[in-house]
Amino acid sequence: MVASMHQQESCIDDKVAVKSDKNLWSFEFFPPKTSEGFANLFARIHRMITNLHPAWVHVTWGAGGSTRDSSLELAIRVQKGILDPSVPFESERMHPERETAGCDVCLHLTCTNIETSVLDATLERAKRAGIKNILALRGDPPRGEEYWIASDVQFQHAIDLVRYIRSKHGDAFCIGVAGYPEGLTNDTKENINTDLGFLKEKQDAGAKFIVTQFFYDVDSFIKWVRRCRKFGITIPIIPGIMPIQNYNSFRRMCNLCRVHLPTELLNLLEPVKMDDAKVKEIGVLFAEQTVARIRAETDIRSFHIYTLNLERSTTQLVQAADAPYGRASTPPLVNASSNAKSPTANWPTVSGREMWDEFPNGRYGDPRSPAFGELDGYGASLKVPPADARRLWGAPVDEEDIARLFTAYVEGKLACIPWCDIPVWTETLQLLPSLLRLNRPKSAGGKSWWTVGSQPAVDGIDSSDPTFGFGPSNGFIFQKSFVEMFVTDQEKKDLVRAIESSSAPVTYFAGTSDPSQFETNVEVNGINAVTWGVFPGKEVAQSTIIEEQSFRAWCEEAFAIWREWELLFPPSSATHKILRSIHDSRWLVTVVHHDYKDSNALWELLEKV
Repeated sequence: MVASMHQQESCIDDKVAVKSDKNLWSFEFFPPKTSEGFANLFARIHRMITNLHPAWVHVTWGAGGSTRDSSLELAIRVQKGILDPSVPFESERMHPERETAGCDVCLHLTCTNIETSVLDATLERAKRAGIKNILALRGDPPRGEEYWIASDVQFQHAIDLVRYIRSKHGDAFCIGVAGYPEGLTNDTKENINTDLGFLKEKQDAGAKFIVTQFFYDVDSFIKWVRRCRKFGITIPIIPGIMPIQNYNSFRRMCNLCRVHLPTELLNLLEPVKMDDAKVKEIGVLFAEQTVARIRAETDIRSFHIYTLNLERSTTQLVQAADAPYGRASTPPLVNASSNAKSPTANWPTVSGREMWDEFPNGRYGDPRSPAFGELDGYGASLKVPPADARRLWGAPVDEEDIARLFTAYVEGKLACIPWCDIPVWTETLQLLPSLLRLNRPKSAGGKSWWTVGSQPAVDGIDSSDPTFGFGPSNGFIFQKSFVEMFVTDQEKKDLVRAIESSSAPVTYFAGTSDPSQFETNVEVNGINAVTWGVFPGKEVAQSTIIEEQSFRAWCEEAFAIWREWELLFPPSSATHKILRSIHDSRWLVTVVHHDYKDSNALWELLEKV
């Protein structure tokens, strides 16, 4: 099937309007941070289109338009079926003879921090490429709202984007908007009615469909759909389903998006939260039950999957929900820690090449993975609303204040800092004396080296260990100790000299906000696994890899977060100035000690600097 052989209907509202009892699926992808991840995503999308036949694909648009070019390239390639990474991207001038399995695309657009000229150019290119569907979003401002100035004052809310596209392009695009079953703020009756009023205004302005934020409380979703219909919202509602991939990322995203978690789901996950294979299994089965309930209690047959650029869970969900489609019930969820046979044991399997990056990805995952980097591809942010940020971190005015914040976080007195949006992990307690020595202000006997990541050395601990374990049971986990921290230029030089004069196997990466300033003692293309697991009957899983691509991607994001924090405050304020000064002057350095049998080696080296 090539791009020219799409389903007869290209617009999402027309697709959904076709009466059928079959499930209609859409998959969401975001542009990866690395070129290798991008190339591997093309292959993944091609497989998923060929094997799972989604009705359309969503491509996200990073915060403030941060992924504008890569989002548009990905959208055009998918629409035209040019998923061979060896074919250069030439926008509208592609190669029809190289087309494979294309799929209709819904391109996301956010109106925050976007200029009219950029929006016009994007819409024209999308139109020429045959893209008919747009999801119009407000998007989060790329900084604190109080001191953020919109690039174009006519684009303040999603409805402004809907109206503009309609006025400029008529019916050339099928425009969708976002829906929030649990409300944008909280689920009080007053707020829900306000949210529904905004949603109705978007419909009246020309929106043709609604895609919801992901949710796990199915009762609340069904009640919300009924409220929408009573409120006069008649356009199709497409529920957003996000299969659970990893316990920590699941809790983090739910906290970030203020998604309610049913007690029964948490009770199932808690006993197996360190076993990613079982967490995924529960996540797929819960998602299948969600689809089945929605089918049984509403007339909805279209479902949107937040894939997080991963493949296995989406494949298993679609195959299970479609075989046979429309069944009113699914196998009961069981406690995955029991000895009962897995309820998913007879599901279709996914080949090994499609599973290679299914274990934890994130800041230092495998840079070849399409899922490398952000949890959702929306770009760097403080992960908390501006008001919460100011409440949590106050208004520091000098480096001593900054050091005290990092120290408080390491001690567990702060729930988060701008670079780490969850409390410190249990494993960090083993490093507490060393981390306090690094982070404390110099006036308190510390080094004022501000850490944003670390781990202790581990030599073959059980994979079910509650602190260090991950993956299937009966495996063994290994870790090299590492630390990443912000230091001054002189401190970076002193640290590098200490590493170079040491006979121990130590490597480092160092960079600043200027991408041209980069240093390392790692050979070109050197791969450096710092966490890996060995499991029965499986290949070694390297869940954490630190190498140049991954470090550069994280370094760029880490310094962007200093800017995000800075812009919570007036430009003339002392806080704004100190945060800008740190952004401009400090280095981010990651140091890895390769002797994973010596738990003190790294920290003794740092103490000598």
